[in-house]
Amino acid sequence: MCWNKQSRDNLKIIGSVLVWSTILLVATATAAADVGAVEVSQQSAPNIIEKFEVKEDFGVREALAMLGSQCQKNIVPSPGVNGSLAFRRLTNVTFEEAMDAILGDSALYEVQGNLIKVYTKEEYKKLMEAPERRIYKIFTLYYISAAEAKKLLVPVLSSTGMIETTSAAITDFPTGESISSGSGGGDATAMNDTIIVYDYPENIEVVSEMLQDVDIRPQQVLIEATILSATLTEDTQFGVDWQLLLGNANPAGQSFIGSSSKDFITSKSVQQVVTKSGGFAIGFAHDNIASIIKAIESVSDVTIMANPKILAVNKQLGQVYIGTKVGYESQTTVSMDTQLTSQVEFLDTGTKLSFRAYIGNDGYIRMDIHPKDSSGTLKENNIPDETSAELLSNIIVKDGETVVIGGLFRDTITSNKTQIPLLGDLPIVGGVFRGVNDQVKREEVIILLTPHIIDDPNETKGNARKNDIQRKRFGAKDELQQISRARLAEEYYATALVFYNDGQLEAAMEEVESALELRPTYLEAIRLKERIIAERDGREALKRLERKMSEKIDHQEAPSWLRR
Repeated sequence: MCWNKQSRDNLKIIGSVLVWSTILLVATATAAADVGAVEVSQQSAPNIIEKFEVKEDFGVREALAMLGSQCQKNIVPSPGVNGSLAFRRLTNVTFEEAMDAILGDSALYEVQGNLIKVYTKEEYKKLMEAPERRIYKIFTLYYISAAEAKKLLVPVLSSTGMIETTSAAITDFPTGESISSGSGGGDATAMNDTIIVYDYPENIEVVSEMLQDVDIRPQQVLIEATILSATLTEDTQFGVDWQLLLGNANPAGQSFIGSSSKDFITSKSVQQVVTKSGGFAIGFAHDNIASIIKAIESVSDVTIMANPKILAVNKQLGQVYIGTKVGYESQTTVSMDTQLTSQVEFLDTGTKLSFRAYIGNDGYIRMDIHPKDSSGTLKENNIPDETSAELLSNIIVKDGETVVIGGLFRDTITSNKTQIPLLGDLPIVGGVFRGVNDQVKREEVIILLTPHIIDDPNETKGNARKNDIQRKRFGAKDELQQISRARLAEEYYATALVFYNDGQLEAAMEEVESALELRPTYLEAIRLKERIIAERDGREALKRLERKMSEKIDHQEAPSWLRR
């Protein structure tokens, strides 16, 4: 009976515990449903909150605490952050989207290490504009000037941001003057252009990104210029007939200017603008300079005046000048004292080519070109006269395409008078004993320009250019006369090499000495002479050493020989 009574008491206690546990679980579930729940999906994309649900008028601070607890984030709101949520439920949102929804337009947050700090807009603005947050950073510029960089960067700085730059580099570059002219720089800064930016970190980061985009190596243009002088005959008094000549030079077989049956603008192989009645002529050919020159030579005497290759940076000026500077005395009158001051000035005559290239992003180059051919003479009053033919134009040409500029004429008139002495000076009848021979020489200067866009300096093929110069140099040597001093010196040097390789040092030395007598600056012969002297002296020293050793051995062995 006692056991049964105790058992029933135990069962009552267990039943009561189960009842109260059930009530507690139901109450907890109900409270959770009323307060809100955050569920992080493990099956969908990571960091996605499937459901975020709260009760009405739920506070912002409580929502941040709940979100941080469920997403394992350290969210620290400032005391000023408060208010109620404008929603009750979010589904399938990221943590950042949930933060933006909770804060709305009244607050902002910033990630600082492992902390997420939340501020009101007024607090955040005050924090961002705090003077102690400002820092400075030094930027070294390599291709853009400090002045240009400052113009581009000022708009992205804050109202309190500042930029300081180094002094501008000295750009004086004397041309056509003595080496002593201009300034040597003095104590001007010798380092690259540098700027110092003082502003908030986020603004300095923007400045750094901008400089990476604008401070880059500029493209270059390699201009292959060929300046020709064609002597015109009676059949070509008005210039070279481009329509006749370059119709054969053109690989496509079409005429350079076009025919009467077809407009030159519609030509598929070349494009040109030309005046047929003399004057100037401009044309384009597709990288076929050799054929053009060959065609010109078929009707006239062509002289290549210059063949420079000029490398110029994008938008920078390049110039070539071939000619004579004619000096003359100029006078200046000072009105105060009616004094005359005179100085020597120079008139540039000859052929001059100026160009400036603008590289496009489609493989085309826009160029300002200014060719000029001039000649000058001094009159009796020492005032110079200049006769010139020049052209100023702005054209667009494709990378690797050749521009042909013709029609720059130069006339030279030579008058030769001959007479029999005394008889030619007689009045009336003296003309019978005099003769006049006038010669007129007309030349046309032709300029061929081929631009190439250079992205990398290696594309200029410097080694190939050097090899071309070497070939021209040795080719010029081969054309020397057999009796010239340079040719004789080379023959002596070649013979000396043969003797040297055979071990005949004395014979080799004689040939080298002969070569140096004819050409004292012959570098290869000088080096060969030094090698011969070193080897010859070394052999003689070895022989002297062998003789001394032999004498010493004989001296040591002599007593034993005497005893025997």
